[in-house]
Amino acid sequence: MMLHRSSAGRSLQEGDRSVALALGGGAARGWAHIGVLRALDEAGIKIDMIAGTSIGALVGGCYLAGRLNELEDFARSLNQRRIFSLLDWRWRGDGLLGGQKLHDRMMRHMAGLRIEDLPVPFVATATEIATGHEILINHGNLIMAMRASYALPGVFEPVLCNGRVLVDGALVNPVPVSVCRIHERANVVAVNLNYDLFGRAAILQHAAGDTDMDMPSAAPRRAPLQRPDGNRLGITGVMVEAFNIIQDRISRARLAGDPPDLSIQPKLGHIGLTEFHRAAEAIEIGRQATMARISEIERMLDSSTVGHR
Repeated sequence: MMLHRSSAGRSLQEGDRSVALALGGGAARGWAHIGVLRALDEAGIKIDMIAGTSIGALVGGCYLAGRLNELEDFARSLNQRRIFSLLDWRWRGDGLLGGQKLHDRMMRHMAGLRIEDLPVPFVATATEIATGHEILINHGNLIMAMRASYALPGVFEPVLCNGRVLVDGALVNPVPVSVCRIHERANVVAVNLNYDLFGRAAILQHAAGDTDMDMPSAAPRRAPLQRPDGNRLGITGVMVEAFNIIQDRISRARLAGDPPDLSIQPKLGHIGLTEFHRAAEAIEIGRQATMARISEIERMLDSSTVGHR
């Protein structure tokens, strides 16, 4: 379902040398999108549309609003202590975090900015919690659109947007290539941040272990659950990692049915979904992964231009 924009913008028939970006979700790994955009700018690759999901919508919206420098400065300034100070915990309500502090920070730089004001079409994907509809927000308040797209269920409170209760778009479209196709874009470049997390998603047979957990009087105190890297999961970690698995499976299915013309797949599996303080590392990985594909992007653009003469 689409919240309509007055114009879908330029169509693929024009055959110009530009790309449409589908920026995927990935929580803290999403800082890599900053590096992707920097590399495309350095190479002189024009962008004629951005469709973003979750943090992909945040970075893409800030880029088109001319606020990527401010976002990058903010991301690079984060450490674990500062991240905690930005969180407004809610022990009652529809999410652990209200999101108001992050909203207030965005308001300093983008108050009153509307999607229609951006130089090229922008779409933020979200999910309507009552129906499961995929909602494509392509006009109206930019900050509201970005907040709705990254409202991770159970972590951030849902966003009431023009009469609809919306949550993270990654529930239905983690890497929104299809959104670029709806807008009739050729040369669609997808940025998939989760490609290297789960290998080929194998199905394994496994035996249930013998435990004494059903005998409380004899059971030893159980150690906290940990990730393979030794870090404790915690309640939020369990929710986020479960959501990440869902996102990965949906991405694979949707991209198989509607593949992009080219994919950029930064290797970010070693960066945790909540490790927002590792921005410098993620940005550089995104930049390097994109620079490695610039020649292929240029060949794609050359072929597209020839094909439309």
